[in-house]
Amino acid sequence: MGVPVSVVERIALVLETFNGAGPLTLAHVTSRTGLPRSSAHRLLEQLATVGWLSRSPAQTYELGVKAYETGQAAINQNRLLQGARPVMRAFAQRTGLTIQLAVVDRGDTVYLAKFNGRNSGPTPTAVGQRIPAHLTAVGKVQLALAETSRNPTVGCGLARTHTGELARRTTQSIAKDAQIAQEFAVTRERGAAFDRGEAFSGVGCVGVSIGPPDHDYGNLAGLSVSAPVTALDYRKLVGPVRIAAREIWDRCVTAELAAHP
Repeated sequence: MGVPVSVVERIALVLETFNGAGPLTLAHVTSRTGLPRSSAHRLLEQLATVGWLSRSPAQTYELGVKAYETGQAAINQNRLLQGARPVMRAFAQRTGLTIQLAVVDRGDTVYLAKFNGRNSGPTPTAVGQRIPAHLTAVGKVQLALAETSRNPTVGCGLARTHTGELARRTTQSIAKDAQIAQEFAVTRERGAAFDRGEAFSGVGCVGVSIGPPDHDYGNLAGLSVSAPVTALDYRKLVGPVRIAAREIWDRCVTAELAAHP
């Protein structure tokens, strides 16, 4: 894909460059975005002037106060997060397993919330992190339901390499289109998706949709529980994760009805 032409797309490209990155120089941003040096410098300076970026005396840039304010505002107004957090916290405390809330965006799973369980050990995912959706249980279940999705960003294609192959992260990652199609068919039949170390070696997940598949929440967000592959009883966990997802759904519906009587 070429360098974006519109100003909005270029601004978004520059800001997204700082996701998961420390302070970056102009050279770093130019290399990562493919923008001409003069254009990148102009955008960096303009974004620093209005507070979206912060510029150090050493001429490095990082996300500024405006970005943090907007991110916090997005969290505070997100009704799904408000309904999910108490349920997720209780689940992690009760089971000792790590539980995560995520959405699918442009072929990636993006994690919105995470509560660590005492028995899960260290889990490598982080809030805000992007992982190819077809490699994660929570992403698979949303992609599998994408045929009935009302969210156009879900079913817009799988993450692929520059050669057109499915993106992989481990030796367990599904590499062929026929295999992922079969995986989606099994997921729809089961009502849950499994990740057996496909996104991170040795880490397994069970993922379910939140709400019915023909509703926004059902295709917009999902819930997953993770632990070492050797410690997960996948089929036994489907029921408890579904119950947690249903409780989140009920909380969200109640909040919607209260807001729009």
